[in-house]
Amino acid sequence: MMEAKYFRDYKHNYMILQCGQEAAARSYQYKILTSDKIREILRCSVRHINGTTYYYYDISSRTTLSNLFQSKKMSYEQVRDLLWQLHGICDKLAGFFMEEAGLVLLPEHIYYDFSAKRYIGLYYPDYQASGEEAYEPLMNFLLEHIDPEDRQLVEKVYRISEMSGEAHFLLEDAIRILEERNETMQDEMTDKTDKAPPFDAGMAGPPLETLRTESFLEEDSDVEKPLTADKSAAAKKSIFYPVFAVLSVLGIAGTAAVYSIFELTWEEEVILYGVMAVLGLCFLLSLWGAFRGGRRERAIGKRAKEDETDRRMEESFAYSESMYRESNRCPAEDIVAMESVISRETGFAQEKTMPGGGPACGVPMRAMTQQREQETDYYGNTIFFDGNKIAENKLYAMDRRNKQHIELKQFPCTIGKMAGCVDYVLADNSVSRIHAKFERQGDRVLLTDMNSTNGTYKNGLRMEPQETVEIEPGDEIRFGNLHYCYR
Repeated sequence: MMEAKYFRDYKHNYMILQCGQEAAARSYQYKILTSDKIREILRCSVRHINGTTYYYYDISSRTTLSNLFQSKKMSYEQVRDLLWQLHGICDKLAGFFMEEAGLVLLPEHIYYDFSAKRYIGLYYPDYQASGEEAYEPLMNFLLEHIDPEDRQLVEKVYRISEMSGEAHFLLEDAIRILEERNETMQDEMTDKTDKAPPFDAGMAGPPLETLRTESFLEEDSDVEKPLTADKSAAAKKSIFYPVFAVLSVLGIAGTAAVYSIFELTWEEEVILYGVMAVLGLCFLLSLWGAFRGGRRERAIGKRAKEDETDRRMEESFAYSESMYRESNRCPAEDIVAMESVISRETGFAQEKTMPGGGPACGVPMRAMTQQREQETDYYGNTIFFDGNKIAENKLYAMDRRNKQHIELKQFPCTIGKMAGCVDYVLADNSVSRIHAKFERQGDRVLLTDMNSTNGTYKNGLRMEPQETVEIEPGDEIRFGNLHYCYR
């Protein structure tokens, strides 16, 4: 059993584990572990205190796997990256002749480095776990935190969890199972694109209602596409034809000016007449195009107006139907509410029946009278309540520049500056990505520091990394440079 302690000095956070055997402190594994040659595992230093050897692992600016997925589920890509990186750590250890049994695969001791965007393993020579004992905590964590909507991922992880109990299980087997899922997805996509479903009435296919719905949606989309295309085409033509007409008029005016100013030969006059004829034809064509585009725009506007009229008629019909249903509903609830108000104000209850002598809409008058008496009784009595149980659990900002209060509506609740990994985001540079966590145990609210860089303070006292304390109304809580008061 690992008994980890945590310590914070001026710039670093450490996890402390005791060395079980003094002989291990002089072994080959010990020398490789403290030499910082394997970047994929936590950096370790050794300190001797009162004749006992301790491993000091530097965990600064890192968070654990369990904290990283405290508030979100793991996708297929995240599970695959985790297993691939753990497999890479094992290969690195094997390259230095380090026993794989010393790698701790507990979710609370697998760390993630945000700056390098990779997982960092914990190598503890005294751990020595193998087989089901080594992989069971990790597999249980994956089963609890994977995305339940991804059915294929759930099936693959369950299969990996069953295989992890075998003696010869390796992370390579888990990766192979996940890669089978990827190949299956690619084959399904290929089948969908290459193979068209045969049209056979005797073969099993989608229900008739589904086919009708799909065909109806296709028809709607086909109706909407021409409207959009007509609008864009009309807009383009409405700009093109007027500009073309203006250019044609300017061309005709230019040729007339050339004819009146300059003395031209017979051949040049013929060419000039031809240019004027072409420009005149272009002018007529632009006028015809503008007239036709205007008619199309009017037709589109008319169709849009008709569609809008139909939509309003449908909404009016739906509203009329809802009002008809509302008018025909049983008014028993209204009668009970009105009678309760009358009983409070006048102090007596008077039975009323519908025409015919019976109770309104089949509601027994005895039940209505008991409800009125009960409401009158509660109205006159004072009920005691415990103020501690209905506390709103809120952190009020105490800084002038910080007006962001923290409402603890659900537990557990994590806070930090990394959106997507925490429940409440504090956009401040002094706050860590995953800074602290709030939990509830009965009527108590607990605060845990999540290995933050600038620390978590309660009433001015800095908490140790991973330390958990109870907070009470009136306590002053500080996350980095942000001050709060818990009420």
